[in-house]
Amino acid sequence: MPAIRSALTGDEIAQEIGMRLRCRRLERNITIEALAKRSGVGRSAVGDIEAGRDVRLSTLIKVMRGLGVLSNLDAAFPDTLPTSLALTKRRQLRMRAYVKKTLNG
Repeated sequence: MPAIRSALTGDEIAQEIGMRLRCRRLERNITIEALAKRSGVGRSAVGDIEAGRDVRLSTLIKVMRGLGVLSNLDAAFPDTLPTSLALTKRRQLRMRAYVKKTLNG
């Protein structure tokens, strides 16, 4: 499967995610109906995800949970922030997020 790169459009990424989800479902020999029931969503919702159509994030989460792949998000979104020491080793400064004030605000 091709890598998901930042150069891809949102639609292309959605199609790739759908294809990967479908492959995982088929590897596990699960029908769309069974995955939909296990996930608590409609059959069309699973079909929409697999086709790369725009779906609600909550629906994608339910289907990922039903397929047992929700924990894979940990790699993309780890629950720890880099420490000051780790940033220092990379020669980066810790930056604080702030709201830029305008003259009127």
